[in-house]
Amino acid sequence: MSRRRLGQVGAVLGLGLFLGGLGFALSLLYEAGVPLAVCLIGGVLVSAGGTVLSGHPVEDAGDLAPGSEPGTEQRSSFGDLHTLQARLAGAGSDPERFEERVRRPLADLTAERLRQRHDLDWLAQPSQAREILDPLLWALLTAPSGRFVASRAQVETWVTAIERL
Repeated sequence: MSRRRLGQVGAVLGLGLFLGGLGFALSLLYEAGVPLAVCLIGGVLVSAGGTVLSGHPVEDAGDLAPGSEPGTEQRSSFGDLHTLQARLAGAGSDPERFEERVRRPLADLTAERLRQRHDLDWLAQPSQAREILDPLLWALLTAPSGRFVASRAQVETWVTAIERL
């Protein structure tokens, strides 16, 4: 185990024991009668949980080209692909809903796959990304809003291209 990791574990345990001691002191103050061991274990678990949660990424996988679509807070992963059929059906013939419910999640997946497989951020390195990306995926990321028709064939083409990436 590295020194850095040992330091992190020590900090989590120290904070956890402090929180547990504080909980035990409050238990005594309010005569709740909670055992010391329970307070200490609870404090360590709270501290460890906070540490784990603080390490999760919170930023979006990537945005579409500026001006191509209004930003949304939606985040996507390959686990969301099972809902794509329902999203496509829900978008119907409304281009705005298609952009929000179908195109945006697929663009997020494309940006994330590009980042994972090729260590590229397409916004920061557009020329390298364009060389790697299929022209269909480049259009998915950069085309203006409303350019694509809401169709199952279009979505299947994008998904296949993302899988090849």
